[in-house]
Amino acid sequence: MNIESFVATLKSEGVDAGKAAAEEIEVRAREKGAQIIAAAKSEAEGIVAEANSEAEILKARMDSSLELASRDTLLLLQEKLSTLLNALLAQQVEETLADQQMLADIMREVILASTQRQSNGKVKAEIRVPKETHSRFVTGALRELSRALNHQDIQVEVKSSLSKAGFEYKIEGSTIEVSADSVTALLSEMIDPELRHMLEQAVVTTG
Repeated sequence: MNIESFVATLKSEGVDAGKAAAEEIEVRAREKGAQIIAAAKSEAEGIVAEANSEAEILKARMDSSLELASRDTLLLLQEKLSTLLNALLAQQVEETLADQQMLADIMREVILASTQRQSNGKVKAEIRVPKETHSRFVTGALRELSRALNHQDIQVEVKSSLSKAGFEYKIEGSTIEVSADSVTALLSEMIDPELRHMLEQAVVTTG
């Protein structure tokens, strides 16, 4: 082989080798590119999935917070309305018990209805009314009660010792108290369940 043919062979083999190397590089580049794209796609899908998951968690937390806020608002509203209602009831009951004729009528009904005829001899009882109560209505009612209870073997002692409107009736260790506080508490127990129901229905309707 002469020099010219040797050089020609080297050139030919070098070109072929260069092409082969270029093709191999191109194949590897494509494979690497595909791997990078696949990894990027997988990472992007992971990021999207994580973002969606965090969004669901945040939404659940917001829903829970709104639910708690709504419940707290309902409880606060119920408490405020209950307090206002109790104040209005107490004022009305106080005014009613301060009415001497009304007080006399209530004493008659409550004391006579709560007293059973005694069969074991005389029994002592006590009626306490507000201080400085000398109206004809209360005085008349106390006389009637004394006579009626005496027929049932109950000896009554009347004391003007209460500092608030109403009365107390004590007999055999038990006490019946009719005052603004006791009547208001009783009325509140009767009204509050209905009030709670109305508030709950209002929240459901507006929700």
